[in-house]
Amino acid sequence: MDGDIPITAFYSGANVHDSSVALPLIQETSQRVNYLYNLQDAGYDADIIREFSENLGHRPIIDINPKNSKALKEKIELIKHEKESFKFINQHQNLDKEHYNQRSMVERVNKYLKDDFGCDKIYYQGATKVASVLAFGILSVCIHQSLKLVT
Repeated sequence: MDGDIPITAFYSGANVHDSSVALPLIQETSQRVNYLYNLQDAGYDADIIREFSENLGHRPIIDINPKNSKALKEKIELIKHEKESFKFINQHQNLDKEHYNQRSMVERVNKYLKDDFGCDKIYYQGATKVASVLAFGILSVCIHQSLKLVT
């Protein structure tokens, strides 16, 4: 997304981890727009996601999950005694920090959906009804953010 306008949305149950829909999300978004980067947090730290992104011509910028790196675990143990921040050891070597920091756009859209467009508490049962509420929320966010770009 750019300008906080969602391009693709997937609805899933609360028991589904976000990373399990990462590949379909990347695939669907790639069919809709051309883009260069896949910005993701440590929950998406998996070789299959990186390879899929690269095969589509994207640059994956994925935060490193210390659970997946023995070397990083050792650094964390050493740094715990020095009281340095986790952020320091979790930086990518050739990371364009401006792109990395744009990951917060997704969190802002989630906030808009919950706080401003009625998706914080959904009192309906059934996937179709819940998806309808969320779809109207997404549409509202798109319209709201588009109007911000125009004015």
